[in-house]
Amino acid sequence: MRSSAGARFPYAVHPRLNVLTGHAEIVDGITLRTHLQPIYSLPHQREVGYEALLRGEAGGGALVGPFDLFGRAIVAGTLTELDRMSHLTHLRNAAPMLPAAHWLFININPATFTDPGYAARLACATHDAGLAPERVVIEVLESGGTDVADISRATRAFRAQGFLVAVDDFGAGHSNIDRLLTLRPDIVKLDRSLVRTTSAHMRDALMPKLVDLLHESGMFVVAEGIETGEDLMLAARSNVDFVQGYLFGMPSPHIAARGAATPLFEDVFDTLAQMRRTERLAGDLLVLPYRAGLTQAARRFASGATTESACADLLALPCTLSCFFLDQGGRECMPALAGAAAITPSARFAPIADASTGRWDNRPYFYDAHAKPQQVITSPPYLSVTGTSLCVTLTIATQRAAKPVVIGADLDWRRLTEAAPAIF
Repeated sequence: MRSSAGARFPYAVHPRLNVLTGHAEIVDGITLRTHLQPIYSLPHQREVGYEALLRGEAGGGALVGPFDLFGRAIVAGTLTELDRMSHLTHLRNAAPMLPAAHWLFININPATFTDPGYAARLACATHDAGLAPERVVIEVLESGGTDVADISRATRAFRAQGFLVAVDDFGAGHSNIDRLLTLRPDIVKLDRSLVRTTSAHMRDALMPKLVDLLHESGMFVVAEGIETGEDLMLAARSNVDFVQGYLFGMPSPHIAARGAATPLFEDVFDTLAQMRRTERLAGDLLVLPYRAGLTQAARRFASGATTESACADLLALPCTLSCFFLDQGGRECMPALAGAAAITPSARFAPIADASTGRWDNRPYFYDAHAKPQQVITSPPYLSVTGTSLCVTLTIATQRAAKPVVIGADLDWRRLTEAAPAIF
C-alpha cells in the first residue's frame, strides 16, 4: 500500500490520528487490525463472505475493541477519519486472504457514506487493493437522523461504482420499514434483537413475514447474532438467506475453515424437514373430521336440507366457530350458524362482529372453492376480521336449486392445535 494512499484516495487526516508504519495504521499508539466473521448462505450451506471488523492492538498484543476505538475518535472529533482509515485497513488486510467469489462486508458511518465523491474514492482504493468493487458490500447503519434523500443518493452512487449496499441492524431503535423500502438496498441485515427475542409472536409469526416482505421487495436478508441452534432454526424457518454469529465461531484475523459449519446446517435442515412433515400430518389429522363434516353438510344442503340440519354434526364439533353460506358474489345468502366453539363477541370488537353485510369474494378460500367445486379448501391460519380468533376456514362450492353456493366453516385454530400433543 502506498504510504499516502496516493492521489487515488485523497482526504484530510487528523495529524495525530494517522501514523503509517510499514503496512499498518497506528492510532495513538494502537495498531489497527482486521478481524473477519464469516457469513454463510443457508441454502448453499457454505460461507459466501466475511464481515471486516476493526480491532486495535495495544502494547503486548492486547486487543482494543471497536467501541473503545470509535469512542476515542468521537471525543477527539476524528470519527470520519477513523472510519475511512478502517476501510483502508480492511481492504489491505482482507484482500489477500479473501477466497474467490466471496464478498467482503465493510461497515461505514452514515456521514461518510453520504459524503459526495467518497464512493468513487473508495472504488479506487478497492481496485488498488486488488478487489473489484462488485465483491465489496458496504454496510451502512440506516440512521433515523440521516435524510433519506441523502442515503438514497449515496446508495445510487456506490452502486454506480459496482459496490453492493446493505442496511445494517434493521429492527433496532430507529428502524422504519417505509424508509427501508425507499432505499431498497441489495441486502438487509436484521438486528440480533429480532433473532434473540423471547416473544413467541415475533419468533414464530412476525419474522417470517418480515423476511417475505423484504424478499418481495428484491432484498436479500442476513440474520445476525446467531448463537444457538434455536437461533439457526428460527432463521431457517423464516427463510433467511444468510446467517452470521458466534455459533459459527468468533471473529478472527484468519479465514474460517471451509465446510466447518456444514454439519450445523445439515442438522437444522434435517430437523426442520421432520418438523414440517409432522406439522403437516398433525394439521391434516386435526382437520380431518371437520373436512368430513363439511363434505357431509354440502351433500345434505344440496339435497334440500335446512342449513341447521345439514350442518348439525359439523356445528357440534368442539372447534367449530361458525358455518356460513355465500352466493356467487361472495355475500351471505343465508344466516350464519354458531358452532360449539362460538364465543360471545367482545364489546370492544362489536363494530366488526357482524359479517352479514360483508363481501368475501376476494378471499382465497372463496375463489379457490369455485375453482375446485365439490372439493374442500383449507385456508392457512389467519386472524379473523370478524373477531379476535386465529382461525382456519374450510370451504366447499356446491349447488342448490341450480344456484352456486359456497359453504364455509370457521375453526378455532388455537383450540384445535392444543390437541396436537395428544396425537404425537
